[in-house]
Amino acid sequence: DCPGGRLSYEEVPAHNIRQFARIGFRLFQLDIWLDDMWFEDGTFDISMARKQIKGVTDICPDGKVFLRFHTTPPKWWNHQNADQLVDYADTMATPEKELPGPQRYLIQDLDPVYRHSFASWKWLDDSTRMLIRFLDGMSRTPEGKSLAGIQPATGVYGEHHYWAFMNHEPDTGIQMQNAFRRYLKDKYGTDKRLQAAWGNPAAAIAASTVPGMEERMNNRDGIFRDPVKERNMIDYYDCQHRLVADSVVHFCRVIKESWPSPIITGAFYGYYTSVFGRAAAGGHLCEQTILNSPYVDCMCAPQAYDGNQRQLGGAGASRGMLESAFLHGKLWLDEMDQPVHTGTVMGGMPVYGVNESKQILRRNTMFPILNGGGLWYYDFGPYNNSGWWTHKVYEDEISALKETIEACRMKQHDNPADVLLVFDTEVFKYTAYNSKRDPITDAACINTSYTMALRSGVAVDSIYLSDLEIADISRYKCIVFMNAFVLTPGQRAFISDKVCADGRHVLWFYAPGYIDGSTAGVSNIKESTGLDIEKVANRRVPSVKADGVEFDLYELYEKLYESPSSYPSVDLFVAKAKGKPSIICEKRGDGTVWFSPVPFTAFSLFTRVFRESGAHIYCDEGDSMVAGAGILSIHTKDGGRRKINLRNGGVLETGLDPAETILIDYNSGKILHRG
Repeated sequence: DCPGGRLSYEEVPAHNIRQFARIGFRLFQLDIWLDDMWFEDGTFDISMARKQIKGVTDICPDGKVFLRFHTTPPKWWNHQNADQLVDYADTMATPEKELPGPQRYLIQDLDPVYRHSFASWKWLDDSTRMLIRFLDGMSRTPEGKSLAGIQPATGVYGEHHYWAFMNHEPDTGIQMQNAFRRYLKDKYGTDKRLQAAWGNPAAAIAASTVPGMEERMNNRDGIFRDPVKERNMIDYYDCQHRLVADSVVHFCRVIKESWPSPIITGAFYGYYTSVFGRAAAGGHLCEQTILNSPYVDCMCAPQAYDGNQRQLGGAGASRGMLESAFLHGKLWLDEMDQPVHTGTVMGGMPVYGVNESKQILRRNTMFPILNGGGLWYYDFGPYNNSGWWTHKVYEDEISALKETIEACRMKQHDNPADVLLVFDTEVFKYTAYNSKRDPITDAACINTSYTMALRSGVAVDSIYLSDLEIADISRYKCIVFMNAFVLTPGQRAFISDKVCADGRHVLWFYAPGYIDGSTAGVSNIKESTGLDIEKVANRRVPSVKADGVEFDLYELYEKLYESPSSYPSVDLFVAKAKGKPSIICEKRGDGTVWFSPVPFTAFSLFTRVFRESGAHIYCDEGDSMVAGAGILSIHTKDGGRRKINLRNGGVLETGLDPAETILIDYNSGKILHRG
């Protein structure tokens, strides 16, 4: 959306399209905005969208275009529909700032400015009518024959995050207030049932309001919300996330039903890692609505933004649960948007020299491919130095990777993962509203511990807890419940009967099943794990120092807090037999249960558990790696000698250069790509 870079027919974008077409690319993604087509006098003109597509086909006649169609209404619409806009619990929404020169449409999305509410019926109706007009008009043009897919987009950066979610608390606007009451009416039916659920004899559906800052900030049970006394907050988050997910399905359905031939639909949805500790306010917590929709073909996201993912030595991981997408027949596509040496530092993305940039390009490209997904390259335009990959070193690398990927695509995908990582979305509705108040659920379990699992030396799959019962768990030697602090009785029973069985190892972190949906307590943890657990008050940095094992969250706390005086109260859950934080390993029937009250912060801890489970350890030196499609990708920060354990029992010994990414056939040991 950057001026000078967003229009395919302008000089610099045209050059970049030409270079990728020369390499062999035939799929191109472009953006189009209602601001470009729908005007205040009521006229509607698709000529810019036609020019966008023609800018590709003039260069590459057999090219196909995927349009990111922004359903966000034009700025003038906001001024005409004040009662349809978002408002905030912590501040009032304001007009956009007047900035000099041509501006990005997205530039103020993280500011609390006028934007449509996801609860706005008028936004949904008006943007739907304009989308249908667009589809009808485009289908009658020559350019329409080159349109392969449409990606509806809105919210922050078009990514279906709630407006200004990073630093503000949406949505207290008129339409959200009305939507919340409708949600409560649909869920509870009567005031009496609402009162029982909320533990509040004065509650009334017609008088219910969106919770304010006091209720959002002051969770009552350590990092947790009381599942009864704070049910209004939990219900509000559920309402908000349903509205966002329903809008995605709605627009994809309109596209499918209005376009005269088959067309691919997808959306930015399914973000899980790198949501900046703000998943409840603006993440994607209604995954099953998207996964079960026949109108959504693919889910997509930029790759994980955390520094420990994008820096040298990081994994360059996808942000979503790829295995869940595949279980539901969805394609997963990464947006690979990490700059090379010509790029500008932004969004936590460090910029390195040419060789390091090439190695990161290789690492990031292969991560989704080897996991069974896909990607597109995304360059942010002149504002951030357009033409990131217009350099012979990168063009040659992309060309070579394309050959490797095409070879993978022509054969049945092989998934060698024998470890499954399970992540929950419901838990964010029951925990504190940001990582400063809850350093465990997101900051520790996901954005710290997950990166260590990716350096453990094994091949892993990632899945939503909500999909566990449809997964083929017989494939896995070890299943890790990364943040399963909310478990229903049905989920507990399934895990006990089916998961903790067949010689499988199960690893739990922090407070497994502490909340069952309606109650909270350590007795629920015992029901979930079989372990006798007690709660220990703690205002220090969580750590484990027992039985010859030591690790802690000091590094994380140094990032989150200015001093020990600002540490939150974070209860720890420990085995009564130990009385202090320790790693527990016990046989349970035909399985083995591991428990750590502190999420793992070292790759070696994961390697130890996975080795005990019988999982295949390719290498135990702490390099980031991913395996699939017959290929092992290893990315190292410091380099050195390595012994790679192949799937056939052989061993490959080789040296890795600092910052290198190497591709190896994990069956034969043949080195496929390096240097």
